[in-house]
Amino acid sequence: MTTLQTTLSDARLTPVTSPDDADLRVVLTTTPGDDAITVAREPLVVAVSPRLPLHALSAEQARSLLSGATSDWVEVGSPTPGPVVRLPLDAPGSVASDYEALVGQFASEPGGVALVPLSTVDFRVGTLPVDGLDPVRYPDQAEPYPFHRYLVIEGADPASADDVGPPAQLLPGNAVTITMVGDIILGRTVHTIMTRLGDYTAPFHLVADELKAADLTVGNLEWTLSDTIPPPTDPYTFSFMTRAAGVEGLRLAGIDAVSQANNHSMNFGEAGMADTLAALQGAGIVPFGIGPDLATARAPAIFDIRGVQVAYLGYDGITGHVHGATDVSPGTAPMVVDYMVADIEQASQQPDLVIPFIHWGIEYTLTPSDEQRLIARRAIDAGAALVVGSHPHWVQGMEIYQGKPIVYSLGNFVFDQEWSLETKQGLIMHLAFHGSRLAAVRLVPVLIENYYRPRIVDGQEMTAILDRVWASTDQLLAAPLE
Repeated sequence: MTTLQTTLSDARLTPVTSPDDADLRVVLTTTPGDDAITVAREPLVVAVSPRLPLHALSAEQARSLLSGATSDWVEVGSPTPGPVVRLPLDAPGSVASDYEALVGQFASEPGGVALVPLSTVDFRVGTLPVDGLDPVRYPDQAEPYPFHRYLVIEGADPASADDVGPPAQLLPGNAVTITMVGDIILGRTVHTIMTRLGDYTAPFHLVADELKAADLTVGNLEWTLSDTIPPPTDPYTFSFMTRAAGVEGLRLAGIDAVSQANNHSMNFGEAGMADTLAALQGAGIVPFGIGPDLATARAPAIFDIRGVQVAYLGYDGITGHVHGATDVSPGTAPMVVDYMVADIEQASQQPDLVIPFIHWGIEYTLTPSDEQRLIARRAIDAGAALVVGSHPHWVQGMEIYQGKPIVYSLGNFVFDQEWSLETKQGLIMHLAFHGSRLAAVRLVPVLIENYYRPRIVDGQEMTAILDRVWASTDQLLAAPLE
């Protein structure tokens, strides 16, 4: 505005009938001329269908897609062929001005690609890093990012640009990144392997870098940590535990918080719970969804990330009726809808984002029940930013309610269920918030190998996992709740 005021004060102002006749023109453009003064600029992110099985592009690949030179997605690394469709449909290759219309076009054009202003984009479309730069998750990477739009003043004396300085970089405020994973079970065979290797970080070696890059990393801890209780010797046991050194793997992976609201946290009773809490807290990892009494178990874990407060709540929908805490006894936070609604409403009075992490559903199924879907809606109506689930040991789909996503199951992350492909599959979920706006939900598939270690997959292995997520999603879309 200072630049505009300065140039206007010296300008010859006369009535005009065409913008081309004006002395000064304030223009939003992707190609500023040499004689224009650039006032501000904003990244234009490469947007695609959220179902496209592709994680990144080079700048050369992106330009080829946007120009129409690339006709099929396999040419830029997609394991699944499909025609490239430049969006928006009414002006292919231009910057999308009607975002809601663009979201609808992606739904019908799975091969779509478009440029979208960073200030507009949300999780309903996919976004791809370019040359390793990802302003959606990391706005501080915007400066060298290759695609921008510019606010310029045309017709001003170019010499006045020397007094202006560099253009302002328009970026979202209060950007926060969160990463979540599903069931982590370091007991049984995983415990045996870690003990044999003498390395309690071994399950996380191939995924630690992917997890620890976020501001906040959260998982479902479904075992006991103890040096006072002997581990079971039965190789088929359903009581899961390892030594307190098991926290070393969580620390290597940068895991900051864990839900213990699940059906295995109380396998070894109050003593096992106390040992686990002590080990976690000693490692600086925050537990939630469990406690010595009901009030503690229901209390949120609150994190302050550069002034943005994020609250996590955990609920046990499997054994909460048996091992749930009471006013006078320890246990998990039971999945009681009235409790959940009250907790979310209370937490929403202060934190900016409230995220319930619910242990629920039927094991080894692809689609959640109607009861789960209704519970998730109650959570969002109460103020949840999104709802995330675990327990089925399979990945499941997602749906959108009131503009908020519900992710029903992230699947297994670390476990020894090697007896089926589905139980070896899981998801790392990256969330990017710009204030309260959820700008991105990114799913990174993993496959558990050798009974204990997840690795990030690509190609057909990646596609197989994502296809299951979208098959479940389509089943939900085909069965709307009344």
